[in-house]
Amino acid sequence: MNVRRVGALLAVIASVAAATACGSGGGSSSSANTVTWMSWETDQTNQAMDKSFQAFTKSSGIKIQREAAPAADYSQKLASLIMAKKVPEFFWCSNAEEQTLASQGLLYDWSSYAKTNSGLDMSRFAPGSLDSWRRAGKLYGIPTLANAYGFFYNKKLLDAAGVPTPQIGWTYDEMFSDAAKLTGKNGAKQGIVTAWPLLTSPFGLAQYSVSAGGQPLAGTATNVKKVTADPKLVEAAQRYATAIKAGQITPADFDSTNSPSAFANGSIPLMFGGQWLAQTMVGQKIAFDWGFVPMPRVDKDVQPTETNGVCSPATLKNPDQVWKAVSYLDTTGFDDTMKTVPLAPIAYLPGSQGYFAALQGEGTGPASIATAVQAELNAPTKVQTGFVDTWATKAANIITADWNPVIDGKGDPAAGVDKTIKEINSLAGSSS
Repeated sequence: MNVRRVGALLAVIASVAAATACGSGGGSSSSANTVTWMSWETDQTNQAMDKSFQAFTKSSGIKIQREAAPAADYSQKLASLIMAKKVPEFFWCSNAEEQTLASQGLLYDWSSYAKTNSGLDMSRFAPGSLDSWRRAGKLYGIPTLANAYGFFYNKKLLDAAGVPTPQIGWTYDEMFSDAAKLTGKNGAKQGIVTAWPLLTSPFGLAQYSVSAGGQPLAGTATNVKKVTADPKLVEAAQRYATAIKAGQITPADFDSTNSPSAFANGSIPLMFGGQWLAQTMVGQKIAFDWGFVPMPRVDKDVQPTETNGVCSPATLKNPDQVWKAVSYLDTTGFDDTMKTVPLAPIAYLPGSQGYFAALQGEGTGPASIATAVQAELNAPTKVQTGFVDTWATKAANIITADWNPVIDGKGDPAAGVDKTIKEINSLAGSSS
């Protein structure tokens, strides 16, 4: 399952949060020595975590009880529990969901626990991963599973076109050049096909901008009041618009549903997407030599940061026990789980060893994913992959309407970027 949650339940939670804002926020009715939790993971992943938590219970005496929540119905389940004020003591949430619930006063602030470094050493989280879990200086969630983004490559198609295999540290000049050389060659319609829209989004272009010495879209990850378009971001927009118009990169409004299967079938030379797509590749036992490489750079190394996490209700009655359970999850639980279900790295870097070990034993492709993901997580300079404030959904609509057409070559890129930025600022500036 894709670990990225992009607001599928945001509207539901927003309405429920508003309805419960003047209430207590609720808490689960567990016994004094039991911690309840809930996730959107698959049965296989949940059962692996259940097994790991058995060791935690044995050593701590704290029983861990999972609330059943089928992945497809997670949003409805969480919303109903919020309404009933019976939310588990920690539950899976995305940044956007966490910011919405925190704005309504419904989440527990973990700041005092984070300061002690007891159980979790805050300095061991991947650079940038904690930033988007804070609101007004308070920590309302703990990052867990992380996403990494980059390019899956088909070495057979690259070799046939005389294109070198991309390596960590490759450049945007090389990326655009490779896209041009691969287009229309050996059965590939475009040189680069997207499996996720980040590449041509304002955030994907902000990564280019910061790497070139420019500024990010916003100075903070949360509580954004103003966004800006650095000249380097406009430069990136012009480069992408040119390549897309020439048919070298799939457009911003491209339907990427079938991209992973097309790559696995050998018809795509370079595919942009997240590390979770490796599960599709491994499952299909691809015959050709393939691999994964992080985002390119202009000058300095800049990579995206994106995590899911866990949150707790504001009225939590046993924070000491819950903190111990969450600390175990990040340090050991995920480490155990990802050895058998290598879905994603963990933002808490010491907890990712199981994930990397599982990939190293799977052949060239997965081994390159492990190397690329490690490099990306440890990159000191990061950019966000999306807005997470309460106006984020409206901003996404603006990007679809105003940004995507000009990136697709249907207008002047500089004018389109300027219009998008102004409209997003009207949202951010009017937010409370």
